[in-house]
Amino acid sequence: MKKIIYMLFVQAFLLTSCEDFIDLKPLDKISTDDYWKTPNDLEYYTMQFYPSFYNSDNSGSVLKQMVTETALDSDDMLHGGYASNILNGKRSRRTGDWKWEWNKIRNVNIFFENYHKCEDDFSTYKHYVGEAHFFRAWFYFNLLKRYGDVPWYSNVLELDSDEELMRPRDSRTLIADSILADLDKAVSYLDMRSQVGNNRINKEAALAFKTRVALYEGTWQKYHANTVFGSSGANPGKYFNQVVQAAEELMNGNYKVGIYSTNNPDEDYFRLFGLDNMSDVNEVLLYRAFNAADGAGNSVQGFITYNADQKGITWELVSSYLGKDGKPYNYLDLAKTTKGNAFLNKISEDCDPRLKSTIWMPGDLMSQVTGAYFDKPTVNAGSLQLCPTGFQVKKTGNPYSPAAGQSWEIQAETGFIILRYGEVLLNYAEAKCELDGTIALESLNLLRKRAGMSDFSVNLQQSDPNRVDYGYEISDGLYEIRRERRVEMALEGQRDEDYQRWAAHALFKGKRPKGYPVSPEEFPDYPHPVDENGLIDFYKSQLPNGYEFREGQDYLLSIPQDEITLNPNLKQNPGW
Repeated sequence: MKKIIYMLFVQAFLLTSCEDFIDLKPLDKISTDDYWKTPNDLEYYTMQFYPSFYNSDNSGSVLKQMVTETALDSDDMLHGGYASNILNGKRSRRTGDWKWEWNKIRNVNIFFENYHKCEDDFSTYKHYVGEAHFFRAWFYFNLLKRYGDVPWYSNVLELDSDEELMRPRDSRTLIADSILADLDKAVSYLDMRSQVGNNRINKEAALAFKTRVALYEGTWQKYHANTVFGSSGANPGKYFNQVVQAAEELMNGNYKVGIYSTNNPDEDYFRLFGLDNMSDVNEVLLYRAFNAADGAGNSVQGFITYNADQKGITWELVSSYLGKDGKPYNYLDLAKTTKGNAFLNKISEDCDPRLKSTIWMPGDLMSQVTGAYFDKPTVNAGSLQLCPTGFQVKKTGNPYSPAAGQSWEIQAETGFIILRYGEVLLNYAEAKCELDGTIALESLNLLRKRAGMSDFSVNLQQSDPNRVDYGYEISDGLYEIRRERRVEMALEGQRDEDYQRWAAHALFKGKRPKGYPVSPEEFPDYPHPVDENGLIDFYKSQLPNGYEFREGQDYLLSIPQDEITLNPNLKQNPGW
């Protein structure tokens, strides 16, 4: 650990942002004493942390965040080249890289130790203090999800801080409580979105993030209780109450929030995720904007409207969508008699409209620029064109983007949503149901109405031909709320967090993800396996026994072994 802190120490003022707008004095021209004098100094310092929300390489950054890095490590999507190491229990013990995760936290703590040197009134810079609290919460939440118990540092560690450097891990409840305390301070200091916009961290975004953190910890502690991942004396209800309180403040307070809708339910859900400019969208609480002219674009439209990029949505996700009447839909019965494009057309007509906003359907306009329409999924293509399941990703597409239908080298400006109000409504509904079984119909129906779906109702689990197994019993109401979350938040980077906090490895362990019922007439030379129902079974040889998730190990990453060698007080995570 001393080696790592040394690396951090020599980088104390090496601001790692890749954004050109961070215009600081040359580091050899300033000192700690003369830097922190003005609100501008504080603002420039906190700006270094914004690239941490996303990949900053501009090479499909939006797609990588939303799909590649998250959906591929869940039961929502598969890749034509490899199976998820996480789901398949193939992750190995980690070495190195630990220092970079702590570097950001140390740099935030540098801010906290120096911002009071600013000579202006606190009111002129309190927003930047709020941003710093938000970022420390964001960075620590990422550590909590990856490692569980970690040391909590609220001060800057120095090379001679032997006692601090050799500390053991603090409990995850202490970490979670400290994160939530940081977010409470962020809420109190941050300006509202109406003052700073939704490209900057704002009060509404901090409240939304608080609901995410508190729901994660409450459900983790409830469903991992009495396992090696649980915490002694944890109180899940405390966290559920914090979800409800933060959500209700956002829903009932003096905030301009709502669900994006132009009263066109056939298109509104789809359009939301493909917008370039999201600055006036009430639902979007925090997002990143792109500017292709300045070389800060992204390649999401090329991947969504031109290349399938070897990615396909799974049968398991598709079959979770209800019929338009709000009742479970028997996809498998349909698949036995209806294949290929006919199957896609039928479910597009019969099912939750969010489904046809998430996967391409025959006849969909893909690019107004090139005049391209979706013909059929590229299940027999090679390289970047392959869709291995037949359910080809449409969400975040924008047929009217100048980059639509063109190679991924053509830069788009599709916005990247970091936090949105729709998630808050789902977090609230889940926490209310966890607390006392209440069904937050008003909140859930806001999502349903936008999509053109029937009002939310509770179906009996035993009546669902697509019923999923969580490995334990839950109420019908909670089951339906989890389904609504999966559908509304599909491919937005939450599904892997959901199965982790729910301890829900039973969803996929021992099972293989499947694809659509391929048509022999449309693809007479289809080269991949299909199952007894004609569903694509792409991983049949790769996963003969299904995913082999190690439930006593794979819910957390390993602590790098060299860190444990440097600090024997750090104990390894279970199973590693």
